[in-house]
Order: sequence, then structure tokens, then C-alpha cells
Amino acid sequence: MQVTLISVYESIVASGLRTLSAVLKRAGIQTRMIFLPRETEGFRWEGFRYAFAGSVLGEVATLAKDSDLIGISLMSNYFNNACQVTQHLRRFTRAPIVWGGIHPTIRPEECLKHADIVCVGEGEDALLELAQQMSAGKGVADIGNMWHKRNGEIVRTPVRPLPNDLDRFPYPDYDLDTQFVLFKGEMLPLSENLLLYYLAFPYNSDSAPAYGTIMSRGCLYACTYCCNNALQRIYEKQWRIRRRSVANIVDELTQIKARFPGIEWIRLDDDFFLDDLPMVREFAAAYKQAVHLPLESLGFHPGAVTDEKIGLLVDAGLRRVHMGIQAGSTQALHRVYKRPGSFEQTKRAIQIFHKYTDRMTPPVYELILDNPWESEEEKVQTLRLILDTPQPYMLSLFSLTFYPGTELHERAQAEGILQDDQSQVYGKFYLKEQPTYINGLFRLFQFEFTPHWLMVWLLTDKMRRLNWVWLPYLIRRVLWLIGLTGAGWRAIRRRDWSAFGRAWRARHGNRTIPMATMSIAR
Repeated sequence: MQVTLISVYESIVASGLRTLSAVLKRAGIQTRMIFLPRETEGFRWEGFRYAFAGSVLGEVATLAKDSDLIGISLMSNYFNNACQVTQHLRRFTRAPIVWGGIHPTIRPEECLKHADIVCVGEGEDALLELAQQMSAGKGVADIGNMWHKRNGEIVRTPVRPLPNDLDRFPYPDYDLDTQFVLFKGEMLPLSENLLLYYLAFPYNSDSAPAYGTIMSRGCLYACTYCCNNALQRIYEKQWRIRRRSVANIVDELTQIKARFPGIEWIRLDDDFFLDDLPMVREFAAAYKQAVHLPLESLGFHPGAVTDEKIGLLVDAGLRRVHMGIQAGSTQALHRVYKRPGSFEQTKRAIQIFHKYTDRMTPPVYELILDNPWESEEEKVQTLRLILDTPQPYMLSLFSLTFYPGTELHERAQAEGILQDDQSQVYGKFYLKEQPTYINGLFRLFQFEFTPHWLMVWLLTDKMRRLNWVWLPYLIRRVLWLIGLTGAGWRAIRRRDWSAFGRAWRARHGNRTIPMATMSIAR
């Protein structure tokens, strides 16, 4: 039995797909993995609609031609990418193609127009059973989570109970001998050098390689814009946070650190990171002793941030944090997003992170723009919160996207705001906001050296009434040029000529990998 698993994501971390591969391999099933990161990685591209070259699809088909089963993982923004790969594979193989991930879970009927089988929900046990039944010649009948068609009719199998013991799953598969990656238009074996290159994000800069994994599944909340909102509807009372043990996650990190010494950071991609104080204490002590690499966490919520927790984690190695603020208005948080928390909690969390800026990189605060139900005054309240936030910090800005299965998707459809999922959801570039005066001010806040007095002036009622949309974007461009010139002059003064090469690569996406890794997969 040969299973080929394909990732169409920007990142080759793909923890879910790698865990599926590890589960199959442990059961004696042969697997290979194919990663198809976009050709121009980083933030310079706009949108998710791009076509894979015919030569690339041909190489993918060659790698997968002997497969008995092919799996593709996708989120909503990668729907069209998955369609391209699936359509091409059908010309060269008769192997059943199964789609899994958050989008097939939420939109199984739509996905069955393209895939032979759709995995609804978490897939470790379901995919293993499917592979074993196919190997025994029994087909797909009666496998929980696995929807399929029989005589043109959809067979909807029941959703399996969520696994509570996450420690029973093997660690993500990093057996590079059975993995391939797209690099400069060719499918190459995933060497250690290529792995480290793609673990540095964005790939066209000199960022340090970071190993990403998760310690938990689920979230305490079900914010109306989030996939957890849709999943909670499917699993109902089962939906909650399920965590791996501290010993389990630390053992994974210890092994990966020993296997790939070039990894310089650890990143935990949990939706909700360590709200439980006893577990924070246990994790911090174990991580400090066994791993002690710089740690990044993406899952902080203001209500779960306390001085004691952050102090313990910083002492253990926490060096970068991401916290979702989303909106500075408590009314907008509660009324539109149904997100617990308050303005006061957010300010308190910001002050706690600021205490540790001498030991951490600037904290990253995440905000949602383009909320059609948020008043201008509520948006200004968020701007004033950021105005009062002590430097240094970084802002991540996201344009509100109405993902299928969420409450906001239903509301936007009902009110006529959302009319076409293909263009407004699947193909939307969520890092590009609508060009408005208020949004331009948010962009200005991304520059640490934007003068405080300038932001106060731009926020006055008079300037907002003028609504000169072009003004904040022009100022942003000017400040960017000033900053670039200053950085160049400082590099010249310290004779750091390599800084100009780094800036060029970061801007233009030139990528180099040692030639020893360039053996081509055929």
C-alpha cells in the first residue's frame, strides 16, 4: 500500500499532514510527502489565485503515479490550488483522491465535486482505517469521517468522537528520504538544507529556521470569524481544548533539536496557549532544562496573560509572542465577534509584555480591519489603544474574511455583504485591507518611528472629516524611504556590506541553496 500526501500550503511545516504520515508509517503503510510552496514566498504576492506550472504538475504526477491513495490537505484559501493538482493527477492515475483539512470539513459537498473522498473532521484514525481497508480490498464503505459517493449519491458517514489522548499519536514525520519539495520550478528531494531554508520565514530573507508544532487542539472560545466557531458546531459538546502532556511535547522538541542542529527557534502554533497556570509551571521548567531554544508562541489571549505566566515562560526561553487584540472596542469584540475579553484586559496584557521587552523581540499584536459592522468611532478607539501602547511592538493587520461555516459568513450572506465565495473568500488576500483613511492610519502604526504628534494630528476630527485617503499611505511611503535610507547609511558606517544583499533578497525574492542539495526528483 503506497499513500502520497500533498501539501499546497506556503509553509512546509504542515504539522497535520506530517502527523497523518507518521500514523500511517507506524502501521506499516508506505507514504511519501510532496510540498508545493508558492514560487515567490513571503509577503510580496497578493492573493491565493496562482497557477502551478504544467511542468511542476507533471513532476507531481510522476512522483504519485504508483500511489494506491492520494491525500491533499487544504484550507479555504487554497481551494483552487487543490483543484489544479487534483485535475492534473486524474490524467495520470486512477488512485482515489481524498481531501482533508478545515475546508473539506466545513464544505464536504462542494469538495466531493472534485475529490473522490472527503475527510470530515480530524483524520488520523479515519485515514488509517481507509488505507487498511483499501489494502484489504474492502473499499471506503462505513468509515467514520469519510464521505464519498455511491451511484452518484453522497454517503455521509458519522463523525467520529474527538480523540482526547493526543499523546497516542506519533510525532510529525520528518523522514526526509520520502519527502519532496518544489524549489525554483523543480521537485527536489527534501534535504536538510532545503528543510532549514523553508523553515526560515519569509523564505527570501535571512530569518532563523524555526520548527513549528502544536501542543494542543481546539480553543476555549468560538469567535464568530474563526474556524473554531465552525468546528464547535460540528462537534458540539465535544469541542474543547485537548492538550498533549508536557513530557510528550518536550520529548518531540528534544528529538527534533538533536536531529536538526540547524534549527534555531521553536514555534508553538496553538490557537490558545497555556491558560492553565500549573501546566505553565511544568512546561516552563521542562522546556528550560531540555530544550532551551528561543521560543515563539502564536496563541496568547489577553484574558489569559498574567505576570507570573509570562515571567516563567520568558525565563524558560520565550522570546516572541503574538496576541490577538482584534479590536480595541469591547462592544465590537462582544457584539460582532462574540469574543470574551475587555479593553482593560488588553491594556493590562500589553503592559505585562512591555515589562519583558529587554528579553524579547517586540510583541506582535494582531488586529482585524474591514469589519462592516464596526462603527468609525469603534475603529478610532482601537487606534487610540495602539497610540497609547508603549514601544516597541509590531502590528499584524488582517482584513476580515468570512470563512465558510462561521457565524459571520452566514450573517454576511444574509445581509448581502457576501455574494461570491470564490472571489470574496477563497481568492481573497487577507493581508491587504480596503484603502480607507482609517486603514491607512493602522498601516502607519506599523512604523515604529512614526512621530506620536503626527498620529495625534491625523486622528483629529478635522482630519478624519477631510477623509484624505491618500495621505496616510503617502506618509507611510515617505517614512519607509527615510527608514531605508537610514538603515543603508548605518550599514555603510559599520561597513556591513552584506546588509545590502540581505535587503535585495528580502525585496526581490532571490533564493540560493547549496548546489549539493540540487539533485532532481524524476
